[in-house]
Amino acid sequence: MITLRVENLDAVAEALRRYGQRAAVAVDQAVQATGVEIRTDIQRRIQRGPKTGITYLRGSVSHRASAPGEAPATDTGALASSITYRKVDVMTAEVESRLPYATFLEFGTANIDPRPSWQPAVEAAGPKLQERVAKALGGLS
Repeated sequence: MITLRVENLDAVAEALRRYGQRAAVAVDQAVQATGVEIRTDIQRRIQRGPKTGITYLRGSVSHRASAPGEAPATDTGALASSITYRKVDVMTAEVESRLPYATFLEFGTANIDPRPSWQPAVEAAGPKLQERVAKALGGLS
């Protein structure tokens, strides 16, 4: 599991106390927008970006794999299309894949070096979430 946390929760908690439901809605919108952005970024990293691994034939189809450290290279499209976003609760979003091998690619196994796409997407989204929350709460004054 990869988790994205909001820093400076004291300010968020204070805004929730001060502005109540308006603040909760504003923060929730920031969280949900970030969840959608993370899903899209993961899919983009898989579908695009540099892939410098080996090239091999499967039947008559040529495929270039990703190298260790690169996001997985799309092949059939199953991995990218398996990545979903859903609102779990107020201020809680979930991005997941129904495919078990998504975890193996992200973190690696004894036989596979990691092909991260989730962690870089979450790391890139962190500052954006901070900005969204700050902007949302700043607009309540």
